[in-house]
Amino acid sequence: MKALVHTLGRVCVTLWTCFLIINQTGPALGDTDMESYHCMMSLDQGTINWTNGTVTVTGKAPPIINPDNIHEADPGAARADANRRLIEILKQITIYNDLTVGQFAAGNDDIMAGIEKTARDAVIIRQYYTSALDVELTVRTRLLGGFLQLVLPDEIRQIPKINPDILSETPKESGKIPYTGLILDVRKLDFDPVLYPVIVSEQGGTIYSAVFISREFAVQHGVCKYMCAMDNALQDPRVGSNPLVIKGLRTSGKKNTAIVISTADAKQIEQSTERHLFLKQCRVIFLTGN
Repeated sequence: MKALVHTLGRVCVTLWTCFLIINQTGPALGDTDMESYHCMMSLDQGTINWTNGTVTVTGKAPPIINPDNIHEADPGAARADANRRLIEILKQITIYNDLTVGQFAAGNDDIMAGIEKTARDAVIIRQYYTSALDVELTVRTRLLGGFLQLVLPDEIRQIPKINPDILSETPKESGKIPYTGLILDVRKLDFDPVLYPVIVSEQGGTIYSAVFISREFAVQHGVCKYMCAMDNALQDPRVGSNPLVIKGLRTSGKKNTAIVISTADAKQIEQSTERHLFLKQCRVIFLTGN
């Protein structure tokens, strides 16, 4: 222990210097969950992690000069800058088709107030002061929960409990293991993550949309989860031990927010009575190339 203290003393002349070195070279607190299979979208103001449903930004502020003409760090201004950046990103997120959160909130003070609260609720994961007393404050907020309650379409409503007898009919008769979730591979398609994607058949039939989704699951977990590696998707508890894996044929709708699947895949889903349960609970993963 003495040797360790002695070594640290040689590297960090003061506790302040040591703090700066740690924040410059080490990973930011809370960044350890950013795995390689996470789907990240980088924007001018910060980053959206579509896999865990978070937005991360860094606010910055120069020092202020107090009445005694002394420079002081201004973490409050850095936090205000971070909040502004968060709000800008949240407003850019697409809900469905070409409707963004900003467009949805325009003229609605209650929605805008909720977006601002989402920014204020962001947690600090890194705080860094330079020798010149500049402040950099990295914060992270969640899309899941209150934010989704604000912006998801009203047609996504609560679905009553499903009769278990209906769910068990097909598996018992056919001897097949029931599917526990759905993985949709869209890696080769022109598709960017949105809050409310839908799945349709080649004939235009609805396979996954508001009619199948129960709002409490969509709000707490998202309409779907986005992942960027098949191995990790197959092991994700969201889709259970026996997910149905299919590929998207093409995109459809404004801004390509609907995924078209083959007639055969659509039929396979429709013939699985257990789909009512795993679709209701949003046990769906979109495998993207982002």
